[in-house]
Amino acid sequence: MMSATRTAIEPLVKTIEVDTDAATAFAFFTDRIDSWWPAETHSMAADRGETRPDRIVFELKPGGRLYERGADGRECDWGRVRVYEPGKRVVFSWHLQRPADEATEVEVRFEALSDVTTRVVLVHRGWENWANGAEMRLRYDGGWDLVLAPFTRAIAA
Repeated sequence: MMSATRTAIEPLVKTIEVDTDAATAFAFFTDRIDSWWPAETHSMAADRGETRPDRIVFELKPGGRLYERGADGRECDWGRVRVYEPGKRVVFSWHLQRPADEATEVEVRFEALSDVTTRVVLVHRGWENWANGAEMRLRYDGGWDLVLAPFTRAIAA
Protein backbone atom coordinates (compact mmCIF):
# COMPACT_ATOMS: atom_id res chain seq x y z
CA MET A 1 0.00 0.00 0.00
CA MET A 2 1.40 3.37 -1.01
CA SER A 3 1.16 6.35 1.30
CA ALA A 4 0.46 9.81 -0.01
CA THR A 5 3.50 12.06 -0.14
CA ARG A 6 3.02 15.40 1.54
CA THR A 7 4.80 18.44 0.25
CA ALA A 8 6.68 20.31 2.94
CA ILE A 9 5.33 23.76 3.70
CA GLU A 10 7.70 26.32 5.21
CA PRO A 11 6.97 27.11 8.87
CA LEU A 12 5.52 30.52 9.61
CA VAL A 13 7.85 32.60 11.80
CA LYS A 14 6.95 35.80 13.64
CA THR A 15 9.49 37.73 15.70
CA ILE A 16 8.77 40.67 18.00
CA GLU A 17 10.62 42.43 20.79
CA VAL A 18 8.92 43.43 24.02
CA ASP A 19 10.12 45.72 26.79
CA THR A 20 10.15 43.30 29.70
CA ASP A 21 12.18 40.37 30.96
CA ALA A 22 11.69 36.88 29.50
CA ALA A 23 9.92 35.49 32.58
CA THR A 24 7.31 38.25 32.50
CA ALA A 25 6.79 37.95 28.74
CA PHE A 26 6.33 34.19 29.11
CA ALA A 27 3.81 34.65 31.95
CA PHE A 28 1.85 37.20 29.89
CA PHE A 29 1.71 34.86 26.93
CA THR A 30 0.59 31.82 28.91
CA ASP A 31 -0.90 32.53 32.31
CA ARG A 32 -2.41 35.88 31.32
CA ILE A 33 -3.54 34.92 27.81
CA ASP A 34 -7.14 35.78 28.71
CA SER A 35 -6.15 39.41 29.36
CA TRP A 36 -4.71 40.15 25.92
CA TRP A 37 -5.87 37.57 23.33
CA PRO A 38 -8.17 39.30 20.77
CA ALA A 39 -11.03 36.86 21.39
CA GLU A 40 -13.59 39.20 19.82
CA THR A 41 -12.08 38.32 16.44
CA HIS A 42 -9.88 35.25 17.05
CA SER A 43 -11.93 32.58 18.81
CA MET A 44 -14.48 29.91 18.12
CA ALA A 45 -17.11 32.10 19.81
CA ALA A 46 -16.37 34.86 17.31
CA ASP A 47 -16.69 32.33 14.47
CA ARG A 48 -20.15 31.40 15.83
CA GLY A 49 -21.22 35.07 15.88
CA GLU A 50 -20.95 35.45 19.66
CA THR A 51 -19.18 38.46 21.12
CA ARG A 52 -16.31 36.57 22.76
CA PRO A 53 -15.73 33.52 24.94
CA ASP A 54 -16.09 33.93 28.68
CA ARG A 55 -12.50 32.73 29.23
CA ILE A 56 -9.39 31.53 27.45
CA VAL A 57 -7.43 29.00 29.47
CA PHE A 58 -3.83 27.83 29.07
CA GLU A 59 -3.21 24.87 31.39
CA LEU A 60 0.44 25.38 32.29
CA LYS A 61 1.88 21.86 32.11
CA PRO A 62 2.77 19.27 29.47
CA GLY A 63 -0.47 17.69 28.32
CA GLY A 64 -2.45 20.73 29.53
CA ARG A 65 -5.22 22.10 27.39
CA LEU A 66 -5.44 25.42 25.60
CA TYR A 67 -9.14 26.15 25.22
CA GLU A 68 -11.92 28.69 25.38
CA ARG A 69 -15.00 28.50 27.58
CA GLY A 70 -18.21 30.18 26.49
CA ALA A 71 -20.61 32.03 28.77
CA ASP A 72 -22.85 28.95 28.51
CA GLY A 73 -20.02 26.73 29.83
CA ARG A 74 -19.32 25.15 26.45
CA GLU A 75 -15.61 24.47 25.95
CA CYS A 76 -13.70 24.40 22.68
CA ASP A 77 -10.19 22.96 22.58
CA TRP A 78 -7.57 24.90 20.65
CA GLY A 79 -4.68 22.55 21.39
CA ARG A 80 -2.52 20.75 23.95
CA VAL A 81 0.72 21.80 25.62
CA ARG A 82 3.61 19.65 24.39
CA VAL A 83 6.56 21.44 26.00
CA TYR A 84 6.43 23.81 28.96
CA GLU A 85 9.66 25.56 29.99
CA PRO A 86 8.70 28.62 32.09
CA GLY A 87 10.46 31.77 30.98
CA LYS A 88 11.96 30.05 27.93
CA ARG A 89 9.45 28.38 25.63
CA VAL A 90 6.09 26.75 25.24
CA VAL A 91 5.10 24.37 22.44
CA PHE A 92 1.50 23.42 21.80
CA SER A 93 -0.59 21.64 19.22
CA TRP A 94 -3.07 23.80 17.32
CA HIS A 95 -6.24 22.27 15.89
CA LEU A 96 -9.09 24.78 15.88
CA GLN A 97 -12.14 23.21 14.24
CA ARG A 98 -10.09 20.17 13.22
CA PRO A 99 -9.49 16.71 14.66
CA ALA A 100 -6.56 16.62 17.10
CA ASP A 101 -4.67 14.21 14.83
CA GLU A 102 -4.56 16.96 12.16
CA ALA A 103 -2.99 19.50 14.50
CA THR A 104 -0.26 21.88 13.50
CA GLU A 105 2.29 22.96 16.11
CA VAL A 106 3.11 26.36 17.58
CA GLU A 107 6.36 27.01 19.41
CA VAL A 108 6.90 30.31 21.22
CA ARG A 109 10.42 31.09 22.46
CA PHE A 110 11.32 33.90 24.85
CA GLU A 111 14.92 35.04 24.33
CA ALA A 112 16.35 37.55 26.81
CA LEU A 113 18.17 40.33 24.96
CA SER A 114 18.76 42.18 28.22
CA ASP A 115 17.21 42.38 31.68
CA VAL A 116 14.40 44.51 30.22
CA THR A 117 14.06 43.37 26.60
CA THR A 118 12.91 40.02 25.25
CA ARG A 119 12.72 38.68 21.72
CA VAL A 120 9.60 36.55 21.24
CA VAL A 121 9.81 34.10 18.36
CA LEU A 122 6.64 32.29 17.30
CA VAL A 123 7.06 29.37 14.90
CA HIS A 124 3.91 27.75 13.49
CA ARG A 125 4.69 24.53 11.62
CA GLY A 126 3.07 21.33 10.42
CA TRP A 127 0.92 22.90 7.71
CA GLU A 128 1.27 19.63 5.77
CA ASN A 129 -1.25 18.15 8.22
CA TRP A 130 -3.99 20.20 6.61
CA ALA A 131 -5.25 19.53 3.08
CA ASN A 132 -5.38 23.31 2.57
CA GLY A 133 -2.15 23.93 4.50
CA ALA A 134 -0.55 26.35 2.04
CA GLU A 135 -3.71 28.48 1.95
CA MET A 136 -4.07 28.43 5.73
CA ARG A 137 -0.42 29.37 6.23
CA LEU A 138 -1.08 32.52 4.18
CA ARG A 139 -4.17 33.33 6.28
CA TYR A 140 -2.32 32.77 9.54
CA ASP A 141 0.54 34.99 8.41
CA GLY A 142 -1.65 38.05 8.95
CA GLY A 143 -3.63 36.39 11.73
CA TRP A 144 -0.63 35.98 14.01
CA ASP A 145 0.23 39.66 13.47
CA LEU A 146 -3.27 40.56 14.69
CA VAL A 147 -2.81 38.30 17.73
CA LEU A 148 0.68 39.46 18.68
CA ALA A 149 -0.18 43.19 18.49
CA PRO A 150 -2.39 43.19 21.62
CA PHE A 151 0.17 40.98 23.39
CA THR A 152 2.81 43.66 22.75
CA ARG A 153 0.44 46.44 23.85
CA ALA A 154 -0.54 44.59 27.05
CA ILE A 155 3.09 44.23 28.09
CA ALA A 156 3.79 47.89 27.35
CA ALA A 157 0.83 49.06 29.47
